[in-house]
Amino acid sequence: MEKQPLSLLEWAYAHIRDQIMSGEMEPGKKVVVNQVAESLSISPTPVKEAMNRLVAEGLMDMLPRRGFVVKQLSMDEIRNIMDCRIMMETFAAIPAAENFHAHPEIQVKMREVLRKMADVQANDYVTANQYEQIYHGSIIRLTENRKLTELYNMLMGVSFSFLVYASSRHPMERHEAAHQEHKLMYECLEEGEGKKLELLIRTHLENTMKLYETFLPAYTKEDTNVSTF
Repeated sequence: MEKQPLSLLEWAYAHIRDQIMSGEMEPGKKVVVNQVAESLSISPTPVKEAMNRLVAEGLMDMLPRRGFVVKQLSMDEIRNIMDCRIMMETFAAIPAAENFHAHPEIQVKMREVLRKMADVQANDYVTANQYEQIYHGSIIRLTENRKLTELYNMLMGVSFSFLVYASSRHPMERHEAAHQEHKLMYECLEEGEGKKLELLIRTHLENTMKLYETFLPAYTKEDTNVSTF
């Protein structure tokens, strides 16, 4: 079956999202609808619709008197995201270990990512973060809980571009240690050690958050700007 061409909305959405996720559009950057439309040689309408969709997904904000800006996180928001990751991923550990041998396709993907992680260059922050997301997302997928996978992917999408941007301005100090932890996670899955995997994931994410605390404040917005309930 012949693949259908993207609509102008989908094309604009994919273009802007790719630029955000790669860090080309930096967090906090104002994005002008007419300028993007002109660069794509299309009308402003699909561009505006695409940006509204990205606002709904948490990758952009619509601010009074400023218009559309690329999402910039506060340290409180980063902490909240990491807390949610810890809750989701430690919850996933036991069912993931139980289901691991029923999903050879996920096993193959995780082994492939592990090999590629070892070869990532020290300054290739986009690729390093992509592999991290794929690897941890695979553990979530092993739970066979589609809603959990959906929520996890949404959560990771919100933080991915910001972490790529901030990480690119700081050495990947935990690269080797994190890679060893990922290998241990795979061994836990192979051996069906769900409780051991749960502890390992928690330690891994807590160590990651400690590293974020050392350099992310320089790139975050003020916590006082965070909406309260």
